[in-house]
Amino acid sequence: MTGPQNRGRGRPREAAHEERVLTAAAQLLREGGVAACTVEAASRRSGVSKPAIYRRWPHRTALAIEAFAAHIDRLVPLVETGDSAHDLVQAVAHLAAYYQGHDGVVFAQLVAAAVLEPGTAERLNARFFAPRRAALRALWERGVARGELDPHVDPDAAIDLLFGPTAFRLLLGHQPVDVDSCVHLARTAVQGLLLTRPTAPSPSPPPSPKATGG
Repeated sequence: MTGPQNRGRGRPREAAHEERVLTAAAQLLREGGVAACTVEAASRRSGVSKPAIYRRWPHRTALAIEAFAAHIDRLVPLVETGDSAHDLVQAVAHLAAYYQGHDGVVFAQLVAAAVLEPGTAERLNARFFAPRRAALRALWERGVARGELDPHVDPDAAIDLLFGPTAFRLLLGHQPVDVDSCVHLARTAVQGLLLTRPTAPSPSPPPSPKATGG
């Protein structure tokens, strides 16, 4: 009787420890970026032992990715209104708004770590990019089903067209990551993805030879 009862109590305790660690890690990221988010600092702030943290996250970058992804999941939700073009543009706007602040700095640091640290790119993709792309892909498919979006366009290509410019600007710094310009880019891209596009005026027919004297 005692063994199963202890195991039942262990899972809530582990979940509580994980929440404390992620809260501490998110605070450290806000205060000093990825460099400040060490396992030792997270342990001190959360009160959870370093061995317990290492059992869940093998290194500090893994902890930083988990904390950052959970933070963005809460603050940048994917909202659906039934208008796919609007929803896609708004998703870009929300992401651009958060990338203007310290979250953008942390994101760039995590991408840099993904380039330099073996295995980090796979972890960043699995925890941060892949779930958001899956949600956007589902949104796209619902837009196709409603007859709003072009079914011949590859959803992953559409996502890259819509969200790529914001990340590109953030990482290179050649243009500002302000909401208005990122929304303009997204709206420009989405016009080519709609099933029914605005029709351009038909060009005027060329003048007849008689009218030109030819």
